[in-house]
Amino acid sequence: MANRASHVNGELAELGLLLALLHRADDPFSTVAVAYRVWLHRERSLAAFGAETEARKASGYGAATIRTARRSNAAGEDEPAVESEEVVRIWRAEDRYRQQLEGGQRDGSYLVRDGKLWWNWDRVSGARSNEDDPEHGLGVGGEELAIMLDPTPLLGLLRFRVTGRAVIAGRAAIVAEAMPRLGPSRAQGRSFRLHSLGSGAERYELSVDEQLGVLLRVVALRDDEPFREVTTLAIAFDEPIAEEHFTFEPPAGETIQPSRERQRPEQVSVIEAQQLASFTVLIPDRIPANWHPHCIYIAASERPPRPAQVSLNYRSDDGHQSVSIIEMAAADRPAHYDQMIAGDGWQDVPHDDIVVRVTKAGNQTQAHAERDGTFVFLMSENLGRDELATIAARLKPAPNAGSI
Repeated sequence: MANRASHVNGELAELGLLLALLHRADDPFSTVAVAYRVWLHRERSLAAFGAETEARKASGYGAATIRTARRSNAAGEDEPAVESEEVVRIWRAEDRYRQQLEGGQRDGSYLVRDGKLWWNWDRVSGARSNEDDPEHGLGVGGEELAIMLDPTPLLGLLRFRVTGRAVIAGRAAIVAEAMPRLGPSRAQGRSFRLHSLGSGAERYELSVDEQLGVLLRVVALRDDEPFREVTTLAIAFDEPIAEEHFTFEPPAGETIQPSRERQRPEQVSVIEAQQLASFTVLIPDRIPANWHPHCIYIAASERPPRPAQVSLNYRSDDGHQSVSIIEMAAADRPAHYDQMIAGDGWQDVPHDDIVVRVTKAGNQTQAHAERDGTFVFLMSENLGRDELATIAARLKPAPNAGSI
């Protein structure tokens, strides 16, 4: 009995030390220079993310998404092999920050932040800055591994159990197993905070620095298989950082674009969409009286490369029926649509001398067709294959004047 009590007390002491380290890890140093290796298993990561998305929807969060078996980058090129790896280097001193990526598809991308001002560059979007609007933040994909250096938010999201000790990048660490806290009230915050560590993990293996409480290694697992791992390769605290690390120099020939110059979705009427688009905008030939449309026009963009698109969303008054329609010039559609519709599970449905392809992806029905030089992709969470195929087959050109 005494041995058991001693063992329990030892476990509690170890857990208390771990929680204390995490609790005070938000500001334990003035400067840091660190390099992380980020490994990803794409198929397992997509499966985990899909499971997380379904869990969020069941809890009242989330929306319809296009589900794909394969993914492509913004330039329309195939993703590399199932596993990927990149190195993320970070320099931070007070409110100044630099991040640059090496290896993988984002090789060469980097960003610099000085207070509220930021500058970044990548091969797809080019060079951008918020000098025109300092209140415009970096958004998703900015300081993506910030939680490694400030893991305090994990205290409310995970339950911990100390499992051992390790040495990583020359620093002693406490190793712990961490399980997501359950409950719909935590679903939204958990997904956002844990994204850079691996969304949809059933558990994490964490290595926490014994001195400063920062994370030195994180492995995300689902079905006992790892799908994402972030490991510290080298790290130095409270050492001088050269000024050049916080200076942004775009590649030769690149012009820094204002953050607000990026084309944004514009809510328009169907008639206005037809007038703006360079392709024929197609609409259902008839809709029930209790359905209401919402139309968005997105102008074409060179950086990042993106064709002009029209998005139509129809929803019934009671919300029990809805369909989303994405349209663009058939010749301009990104390669990932071709990859998607070439996958298994699609069926040809002849309808009024037109062939519509339909599939079921989870609880979402999808369909696509090509008419009058326009590529159309339809999605619905509550309409069946025949209903969606009928809508796709009976699309008609939207008017460019008058009213509908």
